[in-house]
Amino acid sequence: MNRKHRRGLVQMATDPQTTPALSLVEQMFNEAVERHRGGESGPAEALYRAVLALHPAHAQAAYNLGLVLHAQRRLAESVAAYRHAVAANPGYAEAYCNLGVALQDERRYDEAMAAYGHAIALRPDFAMAHCNLGVALKEAGRFEESVASYHRAIASQPDYDFAFANLAAVLLEQGKPEEAVIACRRALAIRPDMAMAHFNLATGLKTLCQLAEAAAEFRQAIALDPGLAEAHFSLAQTLLTQGDLAAGWPEYEWRWRLKDYAWLSNIHGTFSQPRWAGEPLDGRTILIYAEQGLGDAIQYVRYLPRVVAAGGKVVLAVHPPLRRLLANLPDVTLVSLDTVPLPPFDVHCPLLSLPLMFGTTLQNVPAAIPYLHAGAEATARWRDRIGGQKPRVGIVWAGNPTQRGDRFRSPRLEAVLPLFEVPGVTFVALQVGPGRQDLSAHSLPAHVLDLGAEITDLSDTAAIMAGLDLVVSSCTAPLHLAGALGVPTWGMIPASPHFAWLLDRADSVWYPTLRLYRQDTFGTDWSGVTRRIAADLAQRAG
Repeated sequence: MNRKHRRGLVQMATDPQTTPALSLVEQMFNEAVERHRGGESGPAEALYRAVLALHPAHAQAAYNLGLVLHAQRRLAESVAAYRHAVAANPGYAEAYCNLGVALQDERRYDEAMAAYGHAIALRPDFAMAHCNLGVALKEAGRFEESVASYHRAIASQPDYDFAFANLAAVLLEQGKPEEAVIACRRALAIRPDMAMAHFNLATGLKTLCQLAEAAAEFRQAIALDPGLAEAHFSLAQTLLTQGDLAAGWPEYEWRWRLKDYAWLSNIHGTFSQPRWAGEPLDGRTILIYAEQGLGDAIQYVRYLPRVVAAGGKVVLAVHPPLRRLLANLPDVTLVSLDTVPLPPFDVHCPLLSLPLMFGTTLQNVPAAIPYLHAGAEATARWRDRIGGQKPRVGIVWAGNPTQRGDRFRSPRLEAVLPLFEVPGVTFVALQVGPGRQDLSAHSLPAHVLDLGAEITDLSDTAAIMAGLDLVVSSCTAPLHLAGALGVPTWGMIPASPHFAWLLDRADSVWYPTLRLYRQDTFGTDWSGVTRRIAADLAQRAG
């Protein structure tokens, strides 16, 4: 988490000019400042506009007007006001800085960075401008430059707590949790009550699997800012990873306050029907909707028979790539998430809220497999296509690169190439999507059958897996699919794992046929995982 800073209100004029018109202007400006300071944004805005009508070159009035508009999220008008201020006073560094913030809030990153650049050119030691430039660079994915900007901000203002906290956020993006923890502790030494610093510290500790300490820091962030949805959601993931499912699932509901979850209402608006609270359905129709990745949907459709048993007529809305795979779920009507309008329903429930609805703990996870099935005809056809000797081993090396942190959970093709040196194995590449781009840099050995280009959706993947003896996969949808099918599966799990995999265990409470191979240390080194899998694969083949 990182945040930008705006410069504050310009104070009253202390030396009104002596001409009658300007004297009136300054009186109006002073009254506007009083109203502004008192929280009367409407009268303040009107007075600032009146000042500018009489004296268009009044840069401070334009600047303060920008603040009023910015606080109301009237971003385009705010940008115009700040531009008015810098046009009236080209040396107005604070106005350039706030212009950058407004442009950044509109996601106009290049223009924002240019505005910060103007502020810094006017005042090279302008710590806030350096810090805000660091935020813009981070959001643009230019992490090294972002770090440099934060260091310049700290050099200009050594006690700049926000710069240290923001530096931690970009260090986390770079996969440097130890350094992020140090930066957060610097921020908190300066300002112990900064919720953002506690949150970033907790995130660093969570990445390092210091979960008890991470949970304490997330709770401290929440104590300081009770509505901080990111902290609640991250606390949920921490508790779930610790195995405290009873405490974790309620916190997990905070995800609906995150901007990443606004997409559903963007498609369908706000549902007028009530949210299901777990009561008997008595023949009512319930809409269950997938909300996250394909793997999450595969993991949690196991709960649908329980919803049916509660007396519900189930309509399941899922991502289109899942439609064919899930078409045969008993007593479930399937639609695509983007179907408009959705079929009629009486109540609704997000798919990943079902564990909460059914009071799921480690002791009662519904883990009867298989709960998904591949078609017999398709399975036979793909088995004939594969041929070869046993063991037949499918392999997936990468997930969705748009998912945050994917570079730390996907080993990539280069890391798994040593597996193909194990003799006596028929390897089948099941990789689809952007991960196939790795093939441009690293060719598969001739004895590896690449079926990725022939796979159209997860139904094809399921039919192929059903004819395999083993699947080796990174932490992505095919890993969940193999587990749901009951196929023997070896998962390549990052050191900072998804909460489903818990910590320090090689098995999975969700998938009985899954064996976990955990990364030795956080980062992009998967050599230890590959080495252990290769040794076990050689033993299996032998």
